[in-house]
Amino acid sequence: MELFRDRIKARGARGIVGLQRMFKIMDDDESRCLSLYEFSKACRDFKIGISEDNLPVIFNAFDLNHDGTLSIDEFLMAVRGELN
Repeated sequence: MELFRDRIKARGARGIVGLQRMFKIMDDDESRCLSLYEFSKACRDFKIGISEDNLPVIFNAFDLNHDGTLSIDEFLMAVRGELN
């Protein structure tokens, strides 16, 4: 998961606004949530460099309420981490 965070941050999405913009780009169906398909597609499109086998594992770890989707809040928490 640290590798995923580092790769996202390396793409310039350090601040909240950058992460929100990235989330909106990833959300193909504009549902305000990411499906595993959208998450996997975005990781391939952004050339994150995570193996296909690990994407479901990362997605499930980020899906805090285990509803099968990533909300913007779950995505921000996953990438940004806990705030002080």
